[in-house]
Amino acid sequence: MSAELQPETFRRALLRMKQGGCSVLVSCEDDLCTKRASRRTLGSLPDYPRVVVTAEEDDETLGERLPRGVGVGSDSVSVVGFRNILDEASTPQAGADGLCDTVCDAVDTFGASGSLGPGELRLSVDSMAELTETVGDDRTVDLLGGVTDSVVGVRGMAYYHVDADDTPFRDSLAASCDAQVDVRAEDDKIYQRWHLPEHGSTRWLHL
Repeated sequence: MSAELQPETFRRALLRMKQGGCSVLVSCEDDLCTKRASRRTLGSLPDYPRVVVTAEEDDETLGERLPRGVGVGSDSVSVVGFRNILDEASTPQAGADGLCDTVCDAVDTFGASGSLGPGELRLSVDSMAELTETVGDDRTVDLLGGVTDSVVGVRGMAYYHVDADDTPFRDSLAASCDAQVDVRAEDDKIYQRWHLPEHGSTRWLHL
């Protein structure tokens, strides 16, 4: 069992991750948890630049995953729908490469001015199960590695959402992420628990 992560140690670790850029694996047990976690991790300030990588094609449903006051059509939001990119690719590898290039281009566009502060750019990749079904686990890991490099290059924060019950794939990604967050629902409330390598785990906290 990992050691309990004390609040002050947790706060300092999160600050370091935000200052330098990071990747976080978010493990959700259902769609409600995914929506709530997505809203929280994409940041509360309306002008934060956000890149959302998704298989979701319905704007209303996608809007439920954005913070309050932020719309799908906002200038601060770039939505990358990966179904068309993967469907039109000649091979799974070409699809993974094309998706990586598209996402990195979106990140680079927001970062072109050089004015982004630490932790301002937020990237969210949901529907990981569908992505891996199309290109495979190994290609997904490589793809996300390229995306993470792009995000960290502008000191942004990348969040990768996986299903809680997909243990093998979750474990394969966890090794390349700076932190892991478990999100669960209980009695109509949503809770989160953070795991930081070499530091330990928090208690279950309200999300």
